Amino acid sequence: MGARIGLKDVASRAGVSVPTASRVLSGVERNVDPELALRVRNACEELGYRVNAAARALRLQSTDSLALVVPAIANAYFAELVSAYSRRLDLQGKRLVTIDTGESPETEQRQLGAMDRVLVDAVLVVPAAFERSGAAITELARSNRVVQVDRRARGVEAPSVRLDNAAGVRLLADHLRARGRRGILMVDAQEDSSSSIERTTAFRALAGPDDRVLEMPNFTVASGIEAARLLLANPGATDAIICTADTVALGLLTALQHAGKRVPAEYAITSFDGTYISDTAAPGLTTLGSTAERMVEASLALLDGGSGDVVLKPELVVRGSSG
Repeated sequence: MGARIGLKDVASRAGVSVPTASRVLSGVERNVDPELALRVRNACEELGYRVNAAARALRLQSTDSLALVVPAIANAYFAELVSAYSRRLDLQGKRLVTIDTGESPETEQRQLGAMDRVLVDAVLVVPAAFERSGAAITELARSNRVVQVDRRARGVEAPSVRLDNAAGVRLLADHLRARGRRGILMVDAQEDSSSSIERTTAFRALAGPDDRVLEMPNFTVASGIEAARLLLANPGATDAIICTADTVALGLLTALQHAGKRVPAEYAITSFDGTYISDTAAPGLTTLGSTAERMVEASLALLDGGSGDVVLKPELVVRGSSG
């Protein structure tokens, strides 16, 4: 086995002093000639030398990494959120550590409890549940910078960035009413998330006698297909639908079309997320505009010294599914 390559070897290969090589590899190279810094990095590449990330983080008190905890990365909205964070952090020379809790407060608690083993500068959390996520996030915030993203947990003082869900419901409902629709069905998920609670509460507050709520097990295409089956079995006066996730809307749209129903002639369909699904569905889904990029920008600003809660204003994007 060959001798272990060390900092002295790198300095010797680059033709610089050991302190100079150390400053370059520690990321503290403001006073180092750019040509010398390049020689040090080239020497590392030639020798196969790798910086000890943990030791570097201890010296600099920074890891250039953030953790993002999401409830379901398979959900199109959260997948786009992960992608948006990754792109933004990559431009800043930082990396993203992603954790999927599977919509389980128990998994979330275990993962957040083990966060001290992960070298990150801050944690961005989409809480799995409004009532049951608070204790774990509060405990995490005692020793970490934390921002809640898209959702909130009860009793957590960490700042948050989220959509004005009540305003979003009103925007979609007003749009459907303006199209002459009289019976609106809201299709939501049976989950204890702040976003679901806010949306169903807002909808019930404005609902008329022909409006109703249908709660499905989760935000999946399969739930949308099942929602269509239940709707067709008991159509009532429903002629318009608000889905709280694009994945659900896609399943519902597909199932209605397979049943011979015309969209939007018989059923106008709208949704919340504004993901790629809204553009690729046929007809395209009328949705609220995507908030992923705005969520990223606002949450990173909070980590840079902002405070309080940021509530994003929803925007309506009209496509063919609502007429």
